[in-house]
Amino acid sequence: MSTTIRRYKTDSQRTVLMKRGTIFFRNTSVGCVVLNLSTGGAGLAVESDDALPFALDLEIESEPIRRHCILVWRLERRLGVTFEYDRMQRPEGGPI
Repeated sequence: MSTTIRRYKTDSQRTVLMKRGTIFFRNTSVGCVVLNLSTGGAGLAVESDDALPFALDLEIESEPIRRHCILVWRLERRLGVTFEYDRMQRPEGGPI
């Protein structure tokens, strides 16, 4: 098991969130539901089986930041991501 996956799985407790989110990559956006959230990552549900890249950005409804994420696992339309904290940005493009 890789370090990234291990960190995601043993990370702090997840909080059930159930908020709308948007995944951004290569001038594309995909709607999602953020199922749960922890300090190190999130569980997401996407609306389609379309391919997603390994690295992506995530905005969560009513939160002022855009998190840079790495895709850790995917099972059909559910996926898990881990956050890269050094690359989080405000939605308007400026660093935190």
